[in-house]
Amino acid sequence: MQKLKHIIEALEDWIAGLFIVGGLFLILIGVVMRYVFNSPLSFVEEYAGYMIVWGTMIGAVVALRDNHHIRIDMFYRLLSERVKKAVDIFANIVGLIFALFLVVYGIKGIFLDEFSAYRMGIVSIGEGVELWKVYMVMPLMGVLMVLRFIIRLVRVAKGLPESDYEHKGVEQV
Repeated sequence: MQKLKHIIEALEDWIAGLFIVGGLFLILIGVVMRYVFNSPLSFVEEYAGYMIVWGTMIGAVVALRDNHHIRIDMFYRLLSERVKKAVDIFANIVGLIFALFLVVYGIKGIFLDEFSAYRMGIVSIGEGVELWKVYMVMPLMGVLMVLRFIIRLVRVAKGLPESDYEHKGVEQV
């Protein structure tokens, strides 16, 4: 089970990283082709944007997994352990609801609505990419976040830290 967990985490890390680095590399190629060879590539900006967005969205799931999202915990530290646990449960339930919203309305907006990207056959202006494929990052991110929030809720209920990578405040470093 532990090995599977490490494989999944490595996949999340690598996929997010490859999308972001790939997008930035495409931008570099576009700049070189435009200013060095005076031969701009029309597809670079569009695909680079898609890749960076996908990498960022999957990276948000990695940040949730590793507990690296920005948070203000000045008042949180003043709370009793019992109240902290209640706050953690509440926050994770709100996050879970948001993630479920991404899944349900992402799928609805991409496939099920009368004017959805899939039903309408909407493509990008530049390269003709079917936009439903690009938009799939939202429900995918939602599913991954649902899983992460469920794991966090179980950990909080058991009295464990929300992740194996607990955030350390500045004063603890």
